[in-house]
Amino acid sequence: MTNLVKKSVVFVTILAVSFLFIGCVHSPTTTAFSGVSNNYIMMTKEGLILQANIPIKEFTTLGLIFVESSAIIDSDEKIIDGSKITYEMLMKEAQKLGADDIINLRIDEIENISVAEETRVVQVRNTEGNLVDRERTVQIITRRIDYKANALAIKYKQ
Repeated sequence: MTNLVKKSVVFVTILAVSFLFIGCVHSPTTTAFSGVSNNYIMMTKEGLILQANIPIKEFTTLGLIFVESSAIIDSDEKIIDGSKITYEMLMKEAQKLGADDIINLRIDEIENISVAEETRVVQVRNTEGNLVDRERTVQIITRRIDYKANALAIKYKQ
């Protein structure tokens, strides 16, 4: 009789745990915007479907724009010289064509790593605890990243 009770308790416990895990499953829900026309698009990010209320305007294309920039980054991941491509850079190029906005932006990053060795004099403590100047060879790692971007300049129709 006790063997039957033990089996029943184990079965009920497994069943209860299974129901707990089934309750953890989440299915994304989609909501529609009430009172809004169908002028919105579906946007995806990492496999999820999200809805954004972005009005779709008619536009004409004015041409491609190209922007290049470069940045030199030290071993502490700080930019020493140059910059990444900014939205302002892109819009200045688009404005030259009389554009209102840009679409289909693509940015390529080309990375070049350089390692240089430099001999420096640094102070170190000797076995007696005194500071002594010693020459040490230090590796200096810098990265140069060249950014190349292109986008399509557009002009909205009124």
